Amino acid sequence: MKKALSFIMVCVMLIMLVSCTKETENKPVAVVTVNGEIVTQAEIDYFKGKFKAELINDYIEKYSVEYTSDFWQTEFDGKTPEEALEEKALEESIMAKIQFVLMKEEGIFEDITYEGLYKKAEDFNKANAGKEGVVGLKSIKMSQFYTYYLQTGVMELKNIYAEDKLKPTDSEIEKKINEIEKQNDGDILQQDYENLAKDKLKTEKYEAFITEIRKNAEIKEVV
Repeated sequence: MKKALSFIMVCVMLIMLVSCTKETENKPVAVVTVNGEIVTQAEIDYFKGKFKAELINDYIEKYSVEYTSDFWQTEFDGKTPEEALEEKALEESIMAKIQFVLMKEEGIFEDITYEGLYKKAEDFNKANAGKEGVVGLKSIKMSQFYTYYLQTGVMELKNIYAEDKLKPTDSEIEKKINEIEKQNDGDILQQDYENLAKDKLKTEKYEAFITEIRKNAEIKEVV
């Protein structure tokens, strides 16, 4: 009887251990926090995949090397390509997170987690699968879903901010118009100059705003 009970207890413990292991495997692995918001390894891996080919080409051109099996572990100016790619991907992930947080604040997206945005793209594709006569975007490439939501979200943020907290002043617009006029032959209508100036200011002021947030951001490594 005791042996039977012991066997049952061992089985229960094994089941619990497997269950906990699976639960842990499914949980996003946090790497750093940006002003308290988690950046996961999945986000970093996404950008590593996005910039991998670009980095290889940059190194081949800059250092006149060939891509070999030990490329990623070879040091160039004191740093391996693997380390450079990790750093670039981490920085891109941090910048993305900063902007996604702002999108959430403005009601553009509700769930700004990597997993949440992935599911959002999946749901969009399922909802439009087989539909005919769909106007606009019909499907989102799952290999690019994060970039898609980042870019579309940034466009919305720029438009929102351009009418509110980053709205250009009349003097800023006038100054930008003068800059554009000097760079052109004068064959553009005045209204077009104004629209072009506002569009440039929208981007410039937004980028400066994000850069300032990044400069003052509190980045903490998750131990």
